[in-house]
Amino acid sequence: MVFKDQFDKAGVVLVAIGSGSPAQAKEFVASFSFDGEMYVDPGLKTYKAFKLVRGLWRTLGPASVGHGLSAMKKGFRQGKNAGDLWQQGGMFVVGPENQIFFQHRNQAAGDHADLNAVLRACKAS
Repeated sequence: MVFKDQFDKAGVVLVAIGSGSPAQAKEFVASFSFDGEMYVDPGLKTYKAFKLVRGLWRTLGPASVGHGLSAMKKGFRQGKNAGDLWQQGGMFVVGPENQIFFQHRNQAAGDHADLNAVLRACKAS
C-alpha cells in the first residue's frame, strides 16, 4: 500500500467495506496485505447510503473495458471475483461529526479516486 505511511502520518484510519462474505473479506485482506479495518455489507445498505451506482453496464460497458485494457497494459490482471459484481464502489474521507471532506463515486469498473487528492483531503480534515 503505497500511500499507507502517508495516511498513517495524517492520522487516517482506513476502512474498507465489501459486498461479499466474511470469508471473501479475509481473502482480500490476505491477498492485498490490506492494513485497515474491513467490513462486509452483502445487503449493500452502505453502498445505497453513499449513493453508489450499480448496474451491468457500469461493470461491462465501454468505460470499464477501457479501464481494464489500460490496467492490463500496466501488468494488472483480474483476480477472483467476490461479492456483487455489478456494484461500483467509491472512496470517502469522513472527518469529525461525519463531515465529508472528499467523495468519489466510481462510475464504472476501474474508475478510481485520485489518491493524491484523497491524501490532501485527509490532511485538510
